[in-house]
This record gives sequence, C-alpha cells and structure tokens, in this order.
Amino acid sequence: MTMNQSMEIALFLLLIILVLICLLCWEHRRRKEQQAYFHWLCESAKLYVFNYDSHRDIMYLSAACATILQLPETISSFSTATQQLTTPFAQVGINFLKQSMQNVDKTSNLCLTYDNSHTCFYRVTAHRFYDKNQKLRHTLGFFYDVTIEMKKEQRLERKAATDQLTGVYNRGAIHELIQLALRENTPGAFIMLDIDYFKAINDSAGHQAGDEVLRSIVRVIREHIRHTDIVGRMGGDEFCIYLPNVPSREFAQTLCERIRSAIPAGVTYGSQHHPVTMSIGCTLSKPTDNFTSLYSRADSALYQSKRQGRDKVTIDQD
Repeated sequence: MTMNQSMEIALFLLLIILVLICLLCWEHRRRKEQQAYFHWLCESAKLYVFNYDSHRDIMYLSAACATILQLPETISSFSTATQQLTTPFAQVGINFLKQSMQNVDKTSNLCLTYDNSHTCFYRVTAHRFYDKNQKLRHTLGFFYDVTIEMKKEQRLERKAATDQLTGVYNRGAIHELIQLALRENTPGAFIMLDIDYFKAINDSAGHQAGDEVLRSIVRVIREHIRHTDIVGRMGGDEFCIYLPNVPSREFAQTLCERIRSAIPAGVTYGSQHHPVTMSIGCTLSKPTDNFTSLYSRADSALYQSKRQGRDKVTIDQD
C-alpha cells in the first residue's frame, strides 16, 4: 500500500469520526432542546412531573416538582429514600410521591401541609410502562395545583351545610354528621332546644328582633360546648346539640342546665321588652340508635319540658 493510499484511508477515517462526532453533538443538542422544551411545557402548563425508573430504583423530578416537594431532582435508591433524606418535609415529599404511584391510571387528590401549616391540594395522575417481557420499567406521573378549586368547593360545601342566619349546621348536615358519629359506638347525648313562645316575639317585636334572639342563643350554646360537639339548627327556633363521648348522664344534664340558665333574660326592641326562655330535652344514645330514634326520644323529652311549664330541662329515662 502506497503512502498516498494510507493517507487517503486515514483522512477517510478521520472524516467518518468527524461526522460521527457531529452527529453525536447534534443528537446531544437535540435532546437538550427537547428536554428544555419539555420543562418549558411543564412550567407553562404548571405541571409537576416525576419519572420513577423501577429497574434502577431512581426517581427523576422536574425542576418545578423538586422545588415544590423540597427534594433533589434525582433521588437514587428511591425505595429507601426516607432513610437518606431526614428533614421532616423531605419525608412528606417522599410519601407524597409514593402515594401518587399507588393509584395508577386514575386521578386522585392529594394534599401537602408545609412547615408553616399552609396546605396545598394537588390533582395527581400516574401511569406505568412495561417492557416487552411485561416487566415494569417506569412510572411516569404528573400533578398540578388545585388548591383554589378545592378551597372553593370546601367553601361551597360549608355554605350548603350551614344555616345562613346563625352559622351553625343546617338540618341536612346535622343528620349526616350524627349518623356518622353513631357509627363510632361511643356513648353520646342528643339535646333538643326550643325557644319558648318564639312566635310571640316575632309577631310583636318583628323578625329582626327574632333573628337577634336566634343568634344570641347560638352564641350561648357555643360558649358552653366542647370543640368536638356538634350544634345545628333544625328549623325555626329549634336547635340541637350532639355530644360524643359523654362521660355520664349527669354531665349531659349539667350542660343542659348551664345553657338554659345562660340564655339572655329577654330582648328589647323599640319600647317593648320580651322575656326569652328555653325548653330543653335530652337523651343518651344506645348502640342500636339511628338519627330518627335519637331525635324521637329527645323530641319527646323536649315536649315534656314544655308540658311541665317550659323553661325546663328533661332527660329521657329510657
């Protein structure tokens, strides 16, 4: 082989190497641009993306996702990450990702509570990808912030469950809450409260005076009950309280008497003063009770108080 031929071959090989290098550089640039575009797309759509490589046990997070969860963008040995990342919120972030991967091919709502007790809600979707041997290779997921939407729904739910005049639960909400409480099978007490001669107040002093009486009754009730107790307006001038985990019949009776005696003595509207009193009936829950049976006994006790002259407390003896 002549020297010229050797040089031609060397130049040809060098040209091939240069072409390959150019192709590799072009591919690397294309992938970087594709990745940059992907991140831009996620940022624009306000999506937080994660990709779990189950074969290598590595979790990859988009930059925004890593920021939100306060985690690194790459987490090696993800299955044992809680042992590596020991800050309190890192643990929360890891658990969030693990929860996200549980409900695959479904959309679920998850929340994150940050160190300052600020809570955000996220809507999460995850999908699994398998190789040709049906072995799991990747779990790709994304989530986005739905905090405003969820809080709006919560406000609407609260509004739907709340009596607009007094701010306590309405009859429908009370029914559902007490049904749920009864499933706990713990001793409880159900109290019915009714303002005596309320129609006379409305007729003579007007509905504005009557509304103020209703609001003042609620203020008194709230001052005397525990934060775990449930208070609602059944309609008109009739209120109810459910006391879960009542220690004794005496506890319920003492509370009823305390509320009755704390009711404002009367309402003055214009030049007229109207006395205000309240009749109360109470019953203790039984293991077989539902809302209807509980309400029936408390209502009977309430009307016994009214038959005995009103402004009284009656505890059902059944």
